[in-house]
Amino acid sequence: MTHEKSGVKDLEPGRAKAQWRRWAADRRAGLDLGELSSAVRSVLAAWLDSQPPTTVLLYRAMQGELCLDRLADAAECGSRHRWATTRTPPTGPLTLHPWDSPIERHRFGYDQPVAAAPVVAGSSIGIVVVPGLVFDRDGGRIGYGKGYYDRLLAGLHGAVTVGVAPEALVVEVLPTEPHDRPMAMLATEVAVTVVTR
Repeated sequence: MTHEKSGVKDLEPGRAKAQWRRWAADRRAGLDLGELSSAVRSVLAAWLDSQPPTTVLLYRAMQGELCLDRLADAAECGSRHRWATTRTPPTGPLTLHPWDSPIERHRFGYDQPVAAAPVVAGSSIGIVVVPGLVFDRDGGRIGYGKGYYDRLLAGLHGAVTVGVAPEALVVEVLPTEPHDRPMAMLATEVAVTVVTR
């Protein structure tokens, strides 16, 4: 599905993104996310194993997202890198914490570090694994519309951004807005590829 074929070509980006979110939710409902999570983990683990040791920022999956948590525990790359994750505070931007921090359940149903968890400096992050509802071949991303990751990525200078999605949720082109942060790479169950802009 291309931007033109979606029927949203002439809409302003904010309205077009809302339509893409609905399309992605419908498409995702027909996917076996457990099987795809395992396949994407394997592909991403092999790529991470080829990277110099660094701190990897890995999200903790919400319901309906690819679950990659085992990457941080996997023998093939878990010990090669340091691991961090995000916390969504009641107000303000995402904060960064060690992966093995004590966790609590967020009201939206995903695990996150507790408020008192140690903080990880953004300057130490070398790779960011970024969730999204749908990505495009240019590294464009549509998330849930809250802007948490766009604000986070704007402050992580020099980190390699890797968007993760099933191949079925990677399209040719998505609408963009000035605050959007494109990915440098995309990881699917097929491969990790460098984005060519």
